Amino acid sequence: MPDFFVISKVVPLLLYPLPVILLLIFVLSWWSGNSVARWGIRLAVILLWFLSTPWFANQASLWWEIPRTARSQLPQVSDVAVVLGGMSDPKISTPDHLEFNRSSERITEAVTLWRQGRVKALLITSGSGDLLDSKAVEAPGLAAWARSQGVPADALVVESASRNTRENATLSLPLAEAKGFHSFVLVTSAVHMRRAEAIFRKAGYASGDRTLAVWSVDTQTNAERFPFNAVPDPSSLATVQTVIREAVGYVVYFIQGYL
Repeated sequence: MPDFFVISKVVPLLLYPLPVILLLIFVLSWWSGNSVARWGIRLAVILLWFLSTPWFANQASLWWEIPRTARSQLPQVSDVAVVLGGMSDPKISTPDHLEFNRSSERITEAVTLWRQGRVKALLITSGSGDLLDSKAVEAPGLAAWARSQGVPADALVVESASRNTRENATLSLPLAEAKGFHSFVLVTSAVHMRRAEAIFRKAGYASGDRTLAVWSVDTQTNAERFPFNAVPDPSSLATVQTVIREAVGYVVYFIQGYL
């Protein structure tokens, strides 16, 4: 009798929609009357399969992410952690529950830094990135959550007008200056950190007597092994799409002179 644990891990791989549909399209391509179309379909299926595997997602993440560092490499104490949004959905959150996504470590790690005395305050910067709903601002909900975790109101600074990473930097800096902050820890996802750090340095967070340290969180790397890392899944494809978006964004911001 096969081990139930093994069965529970292997059988779902044969039922997941993405690999099953890709295999079905590949098999059905044999019935295509046009040889060019047939091979085009096969190549597209193979490419999508490859791009959707945990193995490729891991390689893409390792290539682009700014890796996590040891906490000991941070300054002993900094004035403030600058927390970038994009980790919750204000449209479906309620006063009693903040609906987080996979980037929630941005705020949880920032609160941890505050609890450990690594930072004296949190500057949360995030307005609405929704093209269809400019009122769906994120920062107030994140600040409320931080208060529920023990961070006092006088240790929180909220910027809720920014719509992108550049505006995170340019709109939050005056608030930081007004508070007399000079040492900063930038907290964002590892896949976002390359672009974010360059933008914040360009905006002046590391100029003059200011210092900027970075704290990468929620890495998208994985430890899947063969054969499991060769089976495509939507989350791996989403990771690859995120890396592509960040790489393209980096180039666009560079051309615009924001880096």
